[in-house]
Amino acid sequence: MSVYEVTVPCFAQMLRALVGFLKKGEARARELGFDPKNLLQSRLAPDMYPLANQVLFACTQAQQAVLRLCQHPLPALEAPGDMEQAYALIERTLHLLSTADRARIDEGAQRQLSIEPPGGMVFDMTGSEYALHWAIPQFYFHLVTAYDILRHNGVPLGKADYVPHMFAYLRKPAA
Repeated sequence: MSVYEVTVPCFAQMLRALVGFLKKGEARARELGFDPKNLLQSRLAPDMYPLANQVLFACTQAQQAVLRLCQHPLPALEAPGDMEQAYALIERTLHLLSTADRARIDEGAQRQLSIEPPGGMVFDMTGSEYALHWAIPQFYFHLVTAYDILRHNGVPLGKADYVPHMFAYLRKPAA
């Protein structure tokens, strides 16, 4: 499998699932009579980032994977302040993914790159190592945390919401 195959399509399908999580969360909030924006400030523990940041970080990881592997500059992204901003951030990320250059991403898998997260640490690795050991795990960590925050707040999410793309592979029962 190419680095493109294990990143871009997976990020895109899971970001579409994230839109589904947020829409269910928004509907549940309205059903209970409160502003859906409140969900964006929800968190699982006092020292964890809230839902808005989980959406931001999932989008950041997907965008940065494409941009780093293609040797493009990284934009500064901001946490959404309301659901419309959250959907817009995800949509911009999906657009970037849909226009990603497969050949450049796969070429980037062989290049050396460095990532410098906050705290003064620097990680040197190949693009492939970066995709497999940093971008993908970070992306899924923040995506699952967003799911968990919404579940914790009573949003009726289940496995089918997490992997809706799998229904494309569902075998029809024999007649």
